[in-house]
This record gives sequence, C-alpha cells and structure tokens, in this order.
Amino acid sequence: MQINSNSLPKSLFVRLFRWNISPELLSFALSIYFSIFLNGVLWDELLKTQTGTSASRWTFFCAVYIAVTALQFLIINLLLWGKASKWVALSLLAATVLASYYAKTYGVHFDTTMLRNIFTTNPAEAKELLTASLIFHFLQFGTLPVILIIFLKIKKAPVLKSVTRKIILTLIAFVVAFGSLMSQFKNFSSTMRNHKEIRHLVLPTSFLFSSAKITLQSTAEVNHKIRPIGDDAVRSQIPLSKKPEILVIVVGETVRAANWGLSGYERNTTPLLAEKNLHSFPYATSCGTNTDTSVPCLFSKEGRHNYDEKIIRSSESLLHVLKKTRFHVSWIDNQSGCKGVCNGLDVFNARAMANPKNCTDAACYDEALVDGLEELLKKNSGNQVIVLHQLGNHGPAYYARYPKEFEKYKPACNTSDLSKCSQQEIINAYDNSIRYTDAVLSKAIDQLKKHSDKSTSLIYLSDHGESLGENGIYLHGLPYSIAPSYQTQVPFFVWLSDNYKKDYPPIDACFKEKSKTPAHHDNLFHTILGMFNIKTSIYERNFDLTAKCHD
Repeated sequence: MQINSNSLPKSLFVRLFRWNISPELLSFALSIYFSIFLNGVLWDELLKTQTGTSASRWTFFCAVYIAVTALQFLIINLLLWGKASKWVALSLLAATVLASYYAKTYGVHFDTTMLRNIFTTNPAEAKELLTASLIFHFLQFGTLPVILIIFLKIKKAPVLKSVTRKIILTLIAFVVAFGSLMSQFKNFSSTMRNHKEIRHLVLPTSFLFSSAKITLQSTAEVNHKIRPIGDDAVRSQIPLSKKPEILVIVVGETVRAANWGLSGYERNTTPLLAEKNLHSFPYATSCGTNTDTSVPCLFSKEGRHNYDEKIIRSSESLLHVLKKTRFHVSWIDNQSGCKGVCNGLDVFNARAMANPKNCTDAACYDEALVDGLEELLKKNSGNQVIVLHQLGNHGPAYYARYPKEFEKYKPACNTSDLSKCSQQEIINAYDNSIRYTDAVLSKAIDQLKKHSDKSTSLIYLSDHGESLGENGIYLHGLPYSIAPSYQTQVPFFVWLSDNYKKDYPPIDACFKEKSKTPAHHDNLFHTILGMFNIKTSIYERNFDLTAKCHD
C-alpha cells in the first residue's frame, strides 16, 4: 500500500485537532477542568472550615469535591446543545477563568450584589481591572483549553436522542452528587449553616445563578411601576429669615473609616476638614459593601434595618420626597450613575460642567463636582438639594484618583495591578487619595460659605469601605455577613453654615451631642427630614439624629 506523503501532515492535523466530541462529553471535561484548576479558592476555604482529624477532613473534602463536580456537570450539560455547544463552552470558560482570578487575587464572592456591581461598572473602571497579572492568569489557565475547544468538532445527534441522553446523565449526576453529600450530611449541613458564603465561591455555578437571578429581578423592575412614597410630606415650619436653603449631600466612594483622619487614624489624612467646624461621626455603619447596594439603601426609608432590595429598587427615594416639599433636586455624577435613586430628577455628568484642568481623557477628578456645584448655585434660585456623587477612592487604581501634587505618602502604588505593589505602597496610594478627598470636601464647604445670602449645609457619607490586603482581602463587595469592618465602617459628617444655625438654633447642639454615639447610613433619610421640619407618615424618629431637637 502506497502512502501519499503530501496528505500525511493534513491527516495528522485532522486526527489531532478535529476530534469528534458530544456536547455531553465536553460538559464533563469542562466540569473536571473547573474543579481541578479554577476552584482553588473554594477548596482552600472549605478545608479551613474543618477542624477534625486529617482523615475526616479529607474524607469530607473528597465527598464535596465529587458532589460539586457532579452538580457543575449537571448544569453545564443543560447549557450545551448541538453546534452552539462550542461557543457556549468558550464563553463559559473565559468567564470562569476571569472569575477565578478575581476570587484568588481580591477574595471576590460572586453573589447577586457583586454581580450587579460588576454589570453596572463603567468602562473606565473596567479598564483599570485589566492588568498584566490578569492577562498572565488567562494565558496560563485559558489558552490551552480555548485552543482545544476551537478545534473540536461537535457530534451531531437526533433531537430525541440528545434529550434522552441529557435526561439520563442529569439523573446520574444528581444521584452521584446526592449520594456524596449524604455520606457527609451532618458535617456538610453544619458547614453550610455556619459558612453560607462559601457557595458564592463555586465557579462557574455561583455567577451563573447570580446572573440569572439578577436578570429576573431586572425584568420585574422594568415592568414594575415605581411606588411613590411621602406624598403627604409637608414642611411644618419655614425659617423666618426666608433665605434660600441649600443642602449638599456628598456621596463618597470607597472611603473607610480606618484611614480617615477625623476618625482617629494615625496619619492626618483630613487636615483641611479638621479646621472646619463640623460634626463628625467617625465610625458610621454602611448599608452595604458595594455602591450598587449602598446608594439605593442609604436614600431609602427602609435602610439596612428593614432591608428589602425589591422594595428599595421599586420605590421613590429621599430625593423624591424632598422634591415634593419644593426643593429643586439635582444629581451631579462623577461615577457610575445614581442606581435609580435620581430617576426623573435633574442629572448632570460632572465632565460636562467641569473646568478642563480637572479632567483627563480617562476620568475627571472630583474637583469637577465642585465646578458643577458652583454652576447650579448660580443657575437656580430658591431651595435646592444638590447631590455630588464622587469617584472618590475607588480601587484598584487609587493613584489615579488624585493629582500628582497630592502624593504625600511615598512610595505609592502607581499601578492598578495590586500584585505588583507591597501592602504599604497600596496604603500610601489610598491615603493620598483620601488627602485629595479632604481637599475637595473642604473646597465645597468654602464655596458654600461664600453664599452668605443663603442658608447652607453639607452632609458627607462614604458608600462603603475598602480592604487593603488585611487577611489577603482587597477591594470591597464581600457578602455583608462576612465582610470585615474595613468594608462596612465609613466616615460621616455634617457641616452647618452660620445662617442655617440661626434658622434652626437647636440642630447644631443636637448633632454635637449625637456625634459621640454610633451612626448608620439608615440615619440619612430621617435626619434630613428632621433637619428641615418635614412631616410625613414615613418618618421614623428613632433614626433621626436631630429628633431630640423637636421635643
């Protein structure tokens, strides 16, 4: 038999790289690959929960390992059908490799709040997360399987045969998973009760379920009419001075109380604010650990004490109530939007109102918000509420949040790839960004002082805190139940002008007394109602920091 040498390379290529494979076998291969190579954080955290003998720990580990792999196969198998299997598999692989990097590097848990936060991240923030370490991780764990999947040939099968095969394999996978977990049921049930957060580390199942849940919630929100609140709101008393009243609410970003000078930090990161006559609540508790949770929560009447995400997202906010009492309400944004809080109100992009010197091609520094504030103060007469939503101290590119002249603490981490920096360098960059926030807030207060013909006040709260490498955790967004205090304790202060103090004489003393006690995001809604004598059936006195002033 004579062999054609010209066809030999092609024949070998076809045999090596054009394997015929069923969607079911591809699903099984993916589930094995995910368990072995991309779920290291899950297995590490699972083993940490076990305190028995070495043999019992590993027996438990093996049972859960088999169960997780079987359940992942069950889910992936239901996603892969026919010719589309290859492209679904590639998408799933790429997403899981990326997720494994963030789980390993930053300690990310992929629950619904984190996924919603990811989906609402703007392009500039997303770009900062594309680091050399991420690319290397993808090349390491994604290159070979991507190449193999691209060259695979998916076997064709009749629809009835495919459905029957999937049903049988689903049942087998379920039995294997169930049997494995039952063999360690007592230990497994105890572990899941005490460490519920571990389920958010299972990749890709965690982000698949969270994404599906968010999609269903978002669809419901779109079809749901926003529920009005505070329609009975009225002002029980108007100041005799009749001066226009201006309230500025500054929503900070990612500032933790632990590094805030006014909260007792060893570094004086707030030297300018320290010179202002303001009331500081040094360790306030946030509603959440990410912007997408905290911002809607802190402007809601429910707050954290009566938290219901569905109700909060489908209801009007504090800002709508204030508008009903004839305040002109505006939102100036230097971040990723108001998360529904300002729907139907005047919204401005900080860049459109900024002095060009305060912006780069990538983003605007927060001084752009102060530019916008001055423009609105000049533009509108009468009572106003102006919200300034800061870019603040959002990581991992802390160095990009401040102009170079604010780099006081050196050496500072000058990259968004935190793995390239020491923890102290990361802290230095973060503290520099707080020094800049101090300057921006001080400038906003000075600007309000210039308007001596108005009764002005300013409230500042950070939306959540930040982890800077403590216990190997970075950034923010951990499930609230396990989040460290670095992510949930934030600065909060109130500044009142002399005119405001004359219009509302007792309020200043009330804030001074209350600043010695713990505060919470939940205080914002009801405190502002109290500050301006707004009466409504939704007011809750227990959360009003000025309540004693109204006795």
